[in-house]
Amino acid sequence: MKKRYLLLIALLLPCFVEITPVDGEAKVVAGPDLIVHNAKVLTVDAKFSIAQAIAVKGDRIVMVGNNEAVMNLAGRATKVIDAKGKTLMPGLYDSHTHPLGAATSEFDEELPYLKSLEDVFAYIRAKAAKLPEGEWIVLRFAFPTRFKEARFPTLAELDAVAPKHPVLHNAGPASMVNSMALKVSGVTKETKNPSNGVIVKDPKTGELTGMLRNATGVLKGVPGGKATGKDQREAVKKLFALYNSFGITSISDRSASRGGFDLYHDLLKKDELTVRINVCPNFSPYGTREDIAKRFDNLPGKDGRFGPTGRGGIWIRIGPIKFFLDGGMLNGTAYMRQPWPPGPTYQIVEKDYRGLLFTPPEQVKIVAEEAAKRGWSVTAHTAGEGAMDVLLDGYEFVDRIVPIKDLRFCITHANFPSQQNLERCKRLGVVADVQPAWLYKDGATLEKVLGQDRIRWFQPYKSWLKYTTIGGGSDHMIKLDPRKATNPWDPWLGIETAVTRKLESGKVLMPEECLSREEALRLYTINNAYLGREEKDKGTLEPGKLADFILIDRDYLTTPDIGGTRVLQTFVGGKMVYERKE
Repeated sequence: MKKRYLLLIALLLPCFVEITPVDGEAKVVAGPDLIVHNAKVLTVDAKFSIAQAIAVKGDRIVMVGNNEAVMNLAGRATKVIDAKGKTLMPGLYDSHTHPLGAATSEFDEELPYLKSLEDVFAYIRAKAAKLPEGEWIVLRFAFPTRFKEARFPTLAELDAVAPKHPVLHNAGPASMVNSMALKVSGVTKETKNPSNGVIVKDPKTGELTGMLRNATGVLKGVPGGKATGKDQREAVKKLFALYNSFGITSISDRSASRGGFDLYHDLLKKDELTVRINVCPNFSPYGTREDIAKRFDNLPGKDGRFGPTGRGGIWIRIGPIKFFLDGGMLNGTAYMRQPWPPGPTYQIVEKDYRGLLFTPPEQVKIVAEEAAKRGWSVTAHTAGEGAMDVLLDGYEFVDRIVPIKDLRFCITHANFPSQQNLERCKRLGVVADVQPAWLYKDGATLEKVLGQDRIRWFQPYKSWLKYTTIGGGSDHMIKLDPRKATNPWDPWLGIETAVTRKLESGKVLMPEECLSREEALRLYTINNAYLGREEKDKGTLEPGKLADFILIDRDYLTTPDIGGTRVLQTFVGGKMVYERKE
């Protein structure tokens, strides 16, 4: 073993040595820029090797090994950190965030943490007391699955708490409004449904129920955000600093605009970027084949930086295009194989309602084919099992025309796979980004609504890993608090949930689908790097890879409390971007 390390040092020595003239003589200045030693280094390499020390030169790792071997490289300018036995591991990667919206979501006010309908009503009453009559009261992304009552508010309840203000209780593609909101918007029983949306009516009386499924476009005068471009820029910087404090060194912006892409590049140009970003352009799947092709050809923009997939550098890289295939699990609009059960949770009154499919199957095929021809990877928001069937049908169709295995086509959310669909993913090389916090927050309500047989396939991590690669993400949308946000973005909660499958209620759901600690850590490191086609640069601690790593306060492999992990230091490219102050 010692001979092997000496040989490695000899081979790497040119990387550590520079000749500097001093008083007319050449002086050897050897050593990496940084060494962290006396650590428990979880490399997350193929063998999940454990080392003691790590050496960094520039922004790359140059050696991982035992204390003696690594410390032998130290030069007079090398910064040395004694980890004092703490665990050191790769920086964490969140596969699914919405940074611009999340960062500015509390620009006007701190948003409430809603645990019950009474919390909802209290917020609306307080707003109604402050705002002039007729002004909108808006709650965004308030999911019924997370309330004690496990249901949406009713039209009558919203009328009672704010009869003189239009109220919008939004939960993504599904929203509840009160009578005043319908009145000021001119929405009546005769109003036609918008494209891909439904203004829900009572099947017996024909009266409006207040439920709008993908139909908030019929509302008039709903206020938007007030943050300026400068405000947004500063808010994003603060959000990224928060991410760093929880050990996050890479993210994927899973529905990016060109404006967001340019903002990230501006931060990079000014040396203010502290997380690496995989940018997934938001893509409209509608129109003729000619429309779709033209949209792809125009995506790169004038400078050509905005695609195709894989383009970019170590800080900002282009990922797959993303489109929206169906609705959501948390609001009762995901497109399912079997009908959603009628009931108050999602205000479902129809007996044959299967959810909403936004993109027709033929459009899926066109988008995927035109993408594959141009070297673009594809992912789609796919919440229900019926939508996954449609997406994989489209991927299979395209694969017969343009092989897609090397492109790593993806499924975003992928809540309910089936045995057949797992096998198809393996055959096509299709990967998935999943949200463990949804299991934690929403599993109990979904089990009650769907029943034992259907919940069996809700986020089955162990089964997924038998067939393909999945990565862990949060879908962070609004609110900054790591646990109270929609959705919770604390990666340690996601990792713990993947290991234990424990719900917020305390119940363990489908324990046979639990991951080992090693598998769960891969979910947020090397697996996400693979999803982003970045596994050569990040995801493990190995020589040649980027020096993105974190030091934590406990032994990850043995602690009974993974979710309580605290990050002590976070490094991106060998530069410390966060240090915990006790």
